[in-house]
Amino acid sequence: MACQPQPPELAPGVVHHPVYLSEGPWSIHVIEVDLAKARQAGVRLRSVRADLDGEGLVKTSVLAAQALAGINGDFFFNGDPGRTAGLQICDGKLLQTPQRRTAFAMGTDGLPLIAVFQFQAGLIAAAGEVLPIVGFNSRAMADGLTLYNYYGQMRADSVHAALGLQLQGLDATAAINDTVAARVLQIRRRGWPLLLARDQWVVAIGRDYPLEASIAPGDTVQLYCNLPPASGTVGEAIGGGPRIIRDGDISIEYAQENLDADFASERHPRSAIGYSRDRGTLFLVAVDGRQPGYSVGMSLEELAQFMRYGLAEHSVSKTNAYQALNLDGGGSTTMVVQGKVANRPSDQTGERLVANALLLVNEGK
Repeated sequence: MACQPQPPELAPGVVHHPVYLSEGPWSIHVIEVDLAKARQAGVRLRSVRADLDGEGLVKTSVLAAQALAGINGDFFFNGDPGRTAGLQICDGKLLQTPQRRTAFAMGTDGLPLIAVFQFQAGLIAAAGEVLPIVGFNSRAMADGLTLYNYYGQMRADSVHAALGLQLQGLDATAAINDTVAARVLQIRRRGWPLLLARDQWVVAIGRDYPLEASIAPGDTVQLYCNLPPASGTVGEAIGGGPRIIRDGDISIEYAQENLDADFASERHPRSAIGYSRDRGTLFLVAVDGRQPGYSVGMSLEELAQFMRYGLAEHSVSKTNAYQALNLDGGGSTTMVVQGKVANRPSDQTGERLVANALLLVNEGK
């Protein structure tokens, strides 16, 4: 068989591979990213969210209109599109805490990680007392501490708690897996509007929480938010589920992530993300489905088989995925390349509205 020429790069280190496999039949689109080469050229992976600008749900093509490429992201709740099913971090800012399902994260060092993350946050008072924070951008807990950042205003316009500490950040940036200094601007009581600048937070203290620390306006406190098993600072993250490849083994973990067996075994349009064993090559994958004669969709087992054993045949790096995560699929499966939808979304009405997406953007121009 003659060697097929590789498609041109969308940017240094970024290649779009249209793949058609007749045995399905399956129409597949793959974005391959040489992470070191792309990073050197100024290409970055960004997590974006539809409702940050008050738009509610939007199409992936709208979110990716100015990007090199993009793919739809996490599942979301129909009654609350501002609440995705899993973790989301945008430009180092936490929007949604991790849940029991697997998520994808990109460190500020440019290395990817697929894992089930944990939320560990706390306030360190001026005298050194550590007050654990359990809630985030949600209804204030009666017996604990709840943290609100700028994006909490998407979910609520006011807070009701026994005490509310409004904090002003003193550092230039606030990163996940880091500790930042903040000054206590004021202490609120009972109820107040949730109006915050991007470098401010509120820590609400519930009426049943046994507060022993002394905190006063003007105090300098420390605020931390960690997401183990990530060890370095995290720049971007997005949820999904379930994990489908773990350490090079196909591992369809739908039961552990509270997903239905039929969801895993039936053929559907699929979106996924994975990376190579050396964490140097990233893959975004979209598989069309529900279109007999053209592309029938994949089970999660078939998707994992393709990503673990079939990507090398269709990639510049000649590597396969060593870790991989399923994203929201079905009618939401959409891949955008240079501003145009590259795949064929399955809904009769066309591209479906989504809550968030992953984009590759060229910030080096």
